[in-house]
Amino acid sequence: MTTRFHPSKEKRSELSGLKNIGKVTERWLNGIGVYDEQGLRRMGAVKAYLGIRQIEAGASLNLLYALHGALTGTHWNDLPPAIKELLRRQAERDHPEGGGRH
Repeated sequence: MTTRFHPSKEKRSELSGLKNIGKVTERWLNGIGVYDEQGLRRMGAVKAYLGIRQIEAGASLNLLYALHGALTGTHWNDLPPAIKELLRRQAERDHPEGGGRH
């Protein structure tokens, strides 16, 4: 009897093509169950950021901006200050114990 190789049933990530998403951020997103753009859109940038902050001490507000930028096709550093402030406030509102870390 021969044993057939079966590819892993683990989901493949399709995030690396998005602006602002590097290997580390992709791994962090995979860690919270996000594997593609649609999954990130469903979760939203703020919720994804807060989920990552639960498991990764190195996550800063730049990650929040990068996730939003990934969804809007904008480099995180090009986001207007008003958008950054709105995202920061939303993160703090949704997680008052420290939604924003610099």
